[in-house]
Amino acid sequence: MLKRVFMMIFSMVMMIALTSCRGSGEVQNRLVVHAIGIDKADGGIKASYQIFSGKAPEGAPVDADESTVVTLTAYGGNLKETEESLRLQTGKEIFLGDAELIVIGEALADTDFSAFLDYFKRSDVYLGVNVVFCKGSAAKTLGFKLHQGAATAILLRGVVEEAVEDGRALSSRIIELSNAIDGDGETLAVPVLTLDPGDDFGDGYTLTDTNIGIFSSRLVGPDGAGAEIDTDSTMGISLLKGRTKALTVTVPMGDESVTVSADHIKISRKIRIIDGAPFINVYITGKYSVGSLPGGADEDEVRKSAEREILRLCEDGAKHIVNGDLFEIGKMIYKYEPDFAEDLGGDFSAIIQKTAFSVEIGLQKY
Repeated sequence: MLKRVFMMIFSMVMMIALTSCRGSGEVQNRLVVHAIGIDKADGGIKASYQIFSGKAPEGAPVDADESTVVTLTAYGGNLKETEESLRLQTGKEIFLGDAELIVIGEALADTDFSAFLDYFKRSDVYLGVNVVFCKGSAAKTLGFKLHQGAATAILLRGVVEEAVEDGRALSSRIIELSNAIDGDGETLAVPVLTLDPGDDFGDGYTLTDTNIGIFSSRLVGPDGAGAEIDTDSTMGISLLKGRTKALTVTVPMGDESVTVSADHIKISRKIRIIDGAPFINVYITGKYSVGSLPGGADEDEVRKSAEREILRLCEDGAKHIVNGDLFEIGKMIYKYEPDFAEDLGGDFSAIIQKTAFSVEIGLQKY
């Protein structure tokens, strides 16, 4: 995984280097931010702004050194105040349009997300940027350095995007969070970044020394953050929502394990009202291939085992999917059962909790 991410880093750094020759006067008059970390602080928040720079602007509170990447910190009652504080400290305009990632520290997990969203929607941040939580401090997460001296933000963004691609996380871009929380009152599963440098954690560690990844997600709705769910549950939600196009599962076969890769995954969903409650039938299809089989192993049994494993993931996801309508059940009722929706008067919150699922899986060999 890291090899692919490091190739992304190299490409991004080269692109930045090639474009840095243009508009050097303009660049010198502003700070180009590539990641924002948000942590709780006394009376407000602490924001960590990661930028590309040969050296830190004079007078700025620098949290990195001997690198082309520096992290500047600012404090305020809200993000607008931290941005203004950074501008006053450095004497430069702050440009957020190149931000790669927004990381929210663990201490802010229960904070109302709408205040952050309002700020980003009014700033020059690209609304396609992913927002993630992290274990521990966002400042510490962004403060890790790479041996290559490249931007932590690029590597972390690659880790998040790869987890989304593999179905281990769901996309949580600013626009998606805004549309769900502000528009439809839905809940989303926001990825949680974990960096684990081990027991000997210290400032000398770099990202290449750590175990980094997305190992859980946190449910976030209009009322703030809720329960944290594991990767299996997140993969199940991704499958049921039709977001997963390929995945790999490992199934036991005697004393050995067999790897089964499935792709071209497609999903069809039908909703019916049975005894006054929604019933959703989900049918998942895909192509599969099998790694090396142990001697005497039956490939058809391997396929069935893989289908059972995918079904287990879906069942794990279904336990959480009705909470806050992760599955957009309300929209499905409106579309496919308009008479029932009209009888409810648009209030689906109670009926959604009674939703039942039936999941069928059919894999075909290449």
